[in-house]
Amino acid sequence: MKNSKIILSIFTLGILMLAISCKSNQTVLRPNEVPDVTHVNLDDFPKGKVLPMYDGWGGLAVDVNNAPKGTNFTPLLEGLENDHCQVPHWGYVVKGSVQIQYEDGIKEIFKEGEAFYMKPGHTALVLEDLRLVSFSPEDGMHKLSDHLEKKVAELSKK
Repeated sequence: MKNSKIILSIFTLGILMLAISCKSNQTVLRPNEVPDVTHVNLDDFPKGKVLPMYDGWGGLAVDVNNAPKGTNFTPLLEGLENDHCQVPHWGYVVKGSVQIQYEDGIKEIFKEGEAFYMKPGHTALVLEDLRLVSFSPEDGMHKLSDHLEKKVAELSKK
């Protein structure tokens, strides 16, 4: 009986910590909202966008990122908070590899065949021709996409 109370207390504390964490980060999932597009082939994502994506997936946006070796995202992120992307991403590397550098200096390499979590406060350098799929809070992705479109337009004028 005593062990049951301890386990219940630990479980309750974990749930409370999770609730506080989710509330402070404001990532809200709405699994009962069904998007117009519920599945899409990676080759059929919208064309002509810096960040091709679909949103409305229960509070998430799904994007496919194709970038050639040597692509450095740092210049595109200038002007965002700390000049880094502040949107968390969960995803899968379909092809290639990418080095992620966080604001705290930590670097990680995500490789083909790996699922990943990319915490807020990051930039990236493509090490091998890249194709990855990520899922992210849609509000943050809208802001990020708008910023990237403006930066690409500015840089293409130079």
